[in-house]
Amino acid sequence: MKALGIYPTLTVEQARDKAREVLRLARSRVDPHQADHAAREAQEAARSAPTLESLSRVYLDDYAPSQALRPATIRDARALTGRALVKIGNMKVGDVSIKDIRGLHGDLRAAGIARGKKGNYQANRLLAVLSKMFSLAIERGWRTDNPCKGGRKFPEDQRWRNLSEDEVGRLLRACDDYEAGIRPALPGDDADTMTRKGTPLPAVERSTTDREAADAIRLLLFTGARLQEVLKAEWVQFDLEAGLWEKPLAHTKTKRQHRLELDGPALDLLRVMAERKSHAVYLFPGSTERRRRDAAIDIRTGQPKGVGPRADLKKPWQHIGAIAKLEGVRLHDLRRTTASFMLSGGASLATVGKALGHTQASTTARYATLSSTVQREGLRTAGEKMAALK
Repeated sequence: MKALGIYPTLTVEQARDKAREVLRLARSRVDPHQADHAAREAQEAARSAPTLESLSRVYLDDYAPSQALRPATIRDARALTGRALVKIGNMKVGDVSIKDIRGLHGDLRAAGIARGKKGNYQANRLLAVLSKMFSLAIERGWRTDNPCKGGRKFPEDQRWRNLSEDEVGRLLRACDDYEAGIRPALPGDDADTMTRKGTPLPAVERSTTDREAADAIRLLLFTGARLQEVLKAEWVQFDLEAGLWEKPLAHTKTKRQHRLELDGPALDLLRVMAERKSHAVYLFPGSTERRRRDAAIDIRTGQPKGVGPRADLKKPWQHIGAIAKLEGVRLHDLRRTTASFMLSGGASLATVGKALGHTQASTTARYATLSSTVQREGLRTAGEKMAALK
């Protein structure tokens, strides 16, 4: 018979308890040695079970790149999951409960409110990221349910800002001024600086990157395209004779190819840009610093190697918005403005949705509230028809 243990490592009282357990198992026709082996295996499995930190690496390092998620999306997800890992990163994936998820969700919202911001949006984004992570855990057999399904999103205010006709006019004039080298006078500028900033530069001194930034903002407004669709646009995507822009799925938010038919100012702008383009591949190549003269030349493009598409329009937009005196306007609001003007011009929701690359009619339907003209005309027409019936 196998010994239960060695004294004094195992006390007399502990030996008696263990003997009672062996006797209980024997009476139940269970081999005590097999039961002990199974218990040790269960303990080892529990110790080696993946943690939430391990799951986050699966999502951020494997899943996100494989799905070609945007760098900004991955960066935001990494920041959000980092907040969760501080609190429960060492927890086993199988042990995370609905209560734990709700705690993280509520804490992030409270933290946002404490900083004077609305925390609902960030908290809901965290919930969405965690939900996808646990879906991956289910696929890998790490658990059988998703604890995030028991969490309710906090209500979010919808943003309805779009530019009026007057604001659009000011914006387009501001793009012209920015392209000409004019910069808004900022608080603290001396008289000479203010004079210089308010004076256009001679054509030969104007910056190519300034012109491209102004063109990018014009193209956003005229097409309703998303920022990254415009910044990553390549000349090969355009057929300017037929008036077509074929956006590849890698550039669209919906991960679907989007064919946009062009005409009017948008097509005119692109044709002018094509005549004076500064890069063989990108409409909006990277900054001047990256177009360094000592860089090796790419045989395919004839351009310096290492030049990619422009990363953002933050500084140009700040200047152009100040010149145009726009209050509370973001770049994405230009997309809403395009939708509003299309609706005001009589375009149907289906047409607007197709132009903007929406995959769901409900997304476009929200834009219908942007144009007061459409609503007013609709109510007027309906009222006149009803009044004529009496």
